[in-house]
Amino acid sequence: MNVYKVSSWLKILAWLLLAALFVKMLAMVRPDERLTSDRFAGRGRNLAIMRNVQPAAAMPAKPKIDTPVGDLTVVRQLLHENANRSWSFDEHCAPYPRLEDLNIQSEYYQLSVGGNVSYFLYSAFYERRISVDRSPSVVLLGMISSFHGPFEPAYCQVWYENSSRPELLEMTQQDMAWYDAWGLGPEQVYPALFTCPLAGGPRRHRVPQLVSLVFGDRCARASNALYVYYRAPERRRSLRFGVCVKDLQFPDEDMSERFVEWLEMVRLLGAERVTAYYLGGNTLHPNTIRTLRHYEQHDGLVELRPFRLLEGVSKPADHVPLNKRLNEVLMYNDCLYRSMYEFDYLAVMDVDELIMPLGELRNWTALVERLEQNPNGDSNEPSQAGGSNTPHCSLCFRNVYYSRELQPDETPPASFYMLRHVQRVAQHLDANSAVKCLHATAYVTALHNHFPLGWRGAGYPHDVSVALGQMQHYREPDDEIQLKEPPPVRDDNIWRFKEQLINNSLAVHRQLGWSLP
Repeated sequence: MNVYKVSSWLKILAWLLLAALFVKMLAMVRPDERLTSDRFAGRGRNLAIMRNVQPAAAMPAKPKIDTPVGDLTVVRQLLHENANRSWSFDEHCAPYPRLEDLNIQSEYYQLSVGGNVSYFLYSAFYERRISVDRSPSVVLLGMISSFHGPFEPAYCQVWYENSSRPELLEMTQQDMAWYDAWGLGPEQVYPALFTCPLAGGPRRHRVPQLVSLVFGDRCARASNALYVYYRAPERRRSLRFGVCVKDLQFPDEDMSERFVEWLEMVRLLGAERVTAYYLGGNTLHPNTIRTLRHYEQHDGLVELRPFRLLEGVSKPADHVPLNKRLNEVLMYNDCLYRSMYEFDYLAVMDVDELIMPLGELRNWTALVERLEQNPNGDSNEPSQAGGSNTPHCSLCFRNVYYSRELQPDETPPASFYMLRHVQRVAQHLDANSAVKCLHATAYVTALHNHFPLGWRGAGYPHDVSVALGQMQHYREPDDEIQLKEPPPVRDDNIWRFKEQLINNSLAVHRQLGWSLP
């Protein structure tokens, strides 16, 4: 072979070896040391949220897990993976949970018993909001079989990723998300929140992976293991709003058109996500679930979370409506804790309700900014103690009914129920009756359908003036006399959005393949 050809081949081979070595060295550089645009992304900061969150510098990133499939699915995955590791778990004090020991009830609950009280645990969250004035904690949500107890001392066994031993913590707070005056009954279970502070431990600023609740003996083998949910706050400038909706049950009626109009309207008002709870089976008409799945998969506006109603302790509860309301409270609080770092405000609404800004205010951002500038000057009621500098835990809006019994306006297309129903009863309900609120996630610690049940670091809920906003309720009033006296009035403020709402909704109709009017 010609010596010059050999030399050329050797040079090519040398260059290839150098290139391979360079690629290998580049792969050894840590991702956060690479000069990529990701290091400079997201410099905007939403002060309303970021100033109310504990520093995150000491927190390693948690594995990205697709939790909408159900937290119990994630637990099974983690227990299966960790069971195969050669960890030196202490078999005598708080051994690592075993999948076969989990007492799973009704698909999504795990049962633990303390004395004569049954605890049906549903979800768990890492809580590190500065504004709630407590150390980082693990908060567990569930239903319990006794409202008044007595309750045994309880402990959290908290497991961190790649740790061979748990932290054993005292449960210091058990909050009932219900009042006994609202109703108690045989075989009922009641929504509750359980708090275990992480104070004092070296890992209090790390996000735990699993938590188990045990009673009497902190070293007991656990019959439950909950995935500790945490979604880190994003740096941002503008206010963000989410919506929480209870389980949807419309098995026989196709609600697709109503849902499209309502979803597009709350999007125009500022909602970035609507979290709704889905019981599965035949609880929704096939067309309705297809419509909701479109929103879930197309642009992420809707998130459907699987859920099952917990019917009672040993047999179905006798009082079905009461049982339904008790389960709804658990949904609202689960939605709060899943969303508290993503959104500045959460609206708890049904699909026949709208929190509507009025006058020149056209969205929730403008409404909240107006109220932040003058938090008490617009109120229907005297100012609360604490002065105008005290933030409110929630902004609450008075209920007014838009009834189907009142004459509709047939100008808008037939598929737009709210645009057609612009006659309402003349008077709003009072501030204590069926209000709906925008809840400040920086402060609220427990929710009910109509108002906050608990908050820290803020003042009382704010009764917003009906000149600035109202809660438009598209259903019949409880008192039928309101349909006649005082005489109903036309209130077509929703028509400010008519053209855009129709265009946006019809675009969704086309995507779903519906025939247009």
